[in-house]
Amino acid sequence: MNRKRFLNPGGLYFGSGELWVETLLGPCVSIVMWFPEVRKGGMCHFQLPGKRQVVEHARDLDGRYGRDAWIWLKQQTRVHALNLSAAEIKLFGGSRSLNNPGSSMRQEIGAQNIEFVERLVAETGVRVVGRDLGGDGYRYLRFDLATGEVWVRRGGALNIKALEEMQ
Repeated sequence: MNRKRFLNPGGLYFGSGELWVETLLGPCVSIVMWFPEVRKGGMCHFQLPGKRQVVEHARDLDGRYGRDAWIWLKQQTRVHALNLSAAEIKLFGGSRSLNNPGSSMRQEIGAQNIEFVERLVAETGVRVVGRDLGGDGYRYLRFDLATGEVWVRRGGALNIKALEEMQ
């Protein structure tokens, strides 16, 4: 039986072994990084893209922000003497967890997170081997650090009109 580690928003993990790293996403995004040759990997769960200026060697990183989480993952790559170009990247999340008819997806946090992470991986030039971004509802992720596999379980969005009617 594998051990489990649950990442809340802002959570970061990097390592190896018989461990499942799990999280629950709505508009937040997770970047899963896997190094198949050495069987090590990492995962972050960020809430917002992040506009603060952070340097590559910063120590006061806040995993709630995508830029900080990405810098932390790159730092872990260096700490473990790995080459970022050998990583396989998978991206998840950025959905609408509340179904609000008439709202614009472009204005929502999930869309901003998707735009940020897509731009980030394009600028960095890392190899993205999987994407499950956008849409409605939530995603429950399980990242197996023994194999690099990621399982996704999806759930539906809450309907705002139905919530208002219940009140």
